[in-house]
Amino acid sequence: MKILVVSEVFYPENFIINDLSSEWLKMGHSVEVLSQYPSYPQSYVYDGYENSGYRVEDWNGIKIHRFPFVEGYRDSKIKKISNYYSFVKGGKKIIREIVKDFDCVFVSQTGPLTVALPAIEAGKKYGIPVAIWTQDIWPDAVYSYGIPRNIISSYFLDRFIKKVYNACDVIFISSKRFSDTISRYVNKECIYTPNWLIPAPEKESALRLDKDRFHFTFTGNVSMYQNLDNVIKGFARAGLVGCDLNIVGDGSYLDNVKELVEKEGVKNVYFHGRYPYEQMNDILLQSDALVLPLIPNEGIMKTEPFKIQSYLNAGKPIFGVLAGSGQDIIDENNIGLCSTPDDIDDIARGFKEMVSYSRKNEMSVKEASKRLMETRFNKSIIIRDFIKHIESIVKK
Repeated sequence: MKILVVSEVFYPENFIINDLSSEWLKMGHSVEVLSQYPSYPQSYVYDGYENSGYRVEDWNGIKIHRFPFVEGYRDSKIKKISNYYSFVKGGKKIIREIVKDFDCVFVSQTGPLTVALPAIEAGKKYGIPVAIWTQDIWPDAVYSYGIPRNIISSYFLDRFIKKVYNACDVIFISSKRFSDTISRYVNKECIYTPNWLIPAPEKESALRLDKDRFHFTFTGNVSMYQNLDNVIKGFARAGLVGCDLNIVGDGSYLDNVKELVEKEGVKNVYFHGRYPYEQMNDILLQSDALVLPLIPNEGIMKTEPFKIQSYLNAGKPIFGVLAGSGQDIIDENNIGLCSTPDDIDDIARGFKEMVSYSRKNEMSVKEASKRLMETRFNKSIIIRDFIKHIESIVKK
C-alpha cells in the first residue's frame, strides 16, 4: 500500500510514529509524511531548518513534506491555538497536491484532534480512506489545557469531535479507556493498539546505585503532570530507613521539585539528571522498585503511561502513584502496588509496603512483566493489527 502519514511531529522529533513508519517501510509499503518543521519540545525550529516555505526531505526512504508552524507555542495559549490553526491551513493546502494516488491517509494524533482535518477533507474529496491513531483523548485533553468546561464549550467541542470520528474509516486507540469516551460520539469499533517499547542498543550506565540501599527510581520527563510533589511528600512521611528515591531525568518542573526537597528538608532524594536512552534499562535494573506517578486529571487517567513499557522491560515491581489506566495495568497483572495520587498518607503507606512487596514478589513480577511485553505490548503483533485493519478499509 501507499500510506500518507499526517502528524504534527516526526523525525528528528522523537515519537513512536517514526518507528511505526519505518516498520511499514520494511514491510514493503510506501510511506510519506505530512508534518510541520521540527520544534518539539522547545517550540522553536530545530537547528538546520528554516521555519518558512514548503520543503521535501528524505529520511531513510520516507519522503517528508514540511511546512511552517507558529513558534513559541509552548509559552503562550494564543500561539498554541494559532499553531493548531496553522497546521490545518498549511496541511490542507499541501495535502490537496500530494494525496491523489495514496491508498490511505493515517493520522497520528498526539495532540490536538484538529490535526485530522487536512486528512478528512482530502479523504472526502478523493475518496481515500482515513485512519486515526488517538494518543490524546478529547474533550478531556482540551479541558486539562485550561479551557473552561461549560455549556457553550461542550456544545462546540462535542459537535467537532463527532464530526472528526464519523469521518474516519477506522479508529485506533492507544488506551483501552479511550473507547468509552469515543463511543459517546460514534457507533464504531475502536481498535486497541497500544504503544510499544522502541528498541535501542543497551549500554552500561555511568550511574551506579549503592547496592546496600533499597532504591525507588523514577525516570523520564519531569513536568507538573508527573505528580512528583506528592511522591516526595509521601516518601518523606514514610520515614524509611536505608531507602533512596532516585529521580533520573529533567524537564520544565525539575527546579520546582528540587525546591520542594530543599524547603522540606527531605532526606535521601537524589537528582541524577538526564542519561542517554540506551543507558536507562541498566539504571532500572539496578533499582528495587520503579515509581510511576501521574496527577489525578480525568484525561490523563484515561491514558496508558508510555513509561510503563520501559518499566515492564526491566521486570521490576512498579509503585503506581496514579489512578485510571496505569493502575488497571498494575493491578490486573499483579506487577506492583498503587496509592491514591492525591493522598499523602496513602502514598506514604505505599512506599512502606513496596519494600516488602518487592522482595517477596521479585520473580513473579518479572515473569508477569515478560508476558505483558510478549502479548499486549508486542510490537510485531500491534503493527500487524494496524496493517490488517488498514487493508480492510482500502479494499472496500
